[in-house]
Amino acid sequence: MFESNEFEQGIEFALANDCDGLQIRNTFGIAMDFRLFEKVANQIVFLSITGISPIHITNFEYIYSFQKLETLYSDEVDLPIDFVRFGALQNIGILYNKNFQNLDKLKHLKSAVIRKFLGQDLRLFSDWESIKVLHIYQSKIESLQGIAELRDVDTLVLAHNKKLKDISSINQLNYVADLSFEKNSGLRDYSELANNQSVHSLFISELDNLEFIKSMESLTSFSFWNCKDGNLFPLLESPTLKKVCFTPNKKHYSHTMEQINRLITNTSIAKCD
Repeated sequence: MFESNEFEQGIEFALANDCDGLQIRNTFGIAMDFRLFEKVANQIVFLSITGISPIHITNFEYIYSFQKLETLYSDEVDLPIDFVRFGALQNIGILYNKNFQNLDKLKHLKSAVIRKFLGQDLRLFSDWESIKVLHIYQSKIESLQGIAELRDVDTLVLAHNKKLKDISSINQLNYVADLSFEKNSGLRDYSELANNQSVHSLFISELDNLEFIKSMESLTSFSFWNCKDGNLFPLLESPTLKKVCFTPNKKHYSHTMEQINRLITNTSIAKCD
């Protein structure tokens, strides 16, 4: 990593040492000439940029010199980045900015971590036909509409999305290996997951009850932090569940974690017999 006041020296170091990645942070608000990117354009596959706006940049267009770029991270970056112009791009981690361009056209994207997205749903990303891993943090989304088109999504993490309430679109996916809900304060009722056939591993930080668990047809692993009503019996009614994790063992819970896992194991053995 190098600061903007070391920009030229950092580029020269990367060139001399055949580095395949750059991490640039603009703490000091010093101008940088992106024309220098041409020197290392053929070797860079990873780029991380932080705290950069147009007033800090000359020759911005040279950022597209990185035609081998596979991974791009941007944090507090106010630049009109046209993501589709990075022909090899497969992974992004971004703090969303309204000036970003063509995010919706990344058909070859494999993974995305997005913070503070302003849309009400996920329809902007519905053409990400190759996406495997999707994390949405601190966004304005109210529903997961649009996710049904992401047929290859394998891991979905939704955290700190205060307005999220409608999660029904998950039931339209054919397969989800890992689904995680963390600290989405407007969401406590997960009954829409009842009869879900696609989710295999599920984490929920806080929820009111576990009734929906017993009818999830593919669920093998479930973790949580806090269950309001404390009734863990629905876990024992699941025909597929093999592992449960939660901490701590609260006084109002009907079972401890150890008891639940022992009973699940005994039930599985009985079924085999």
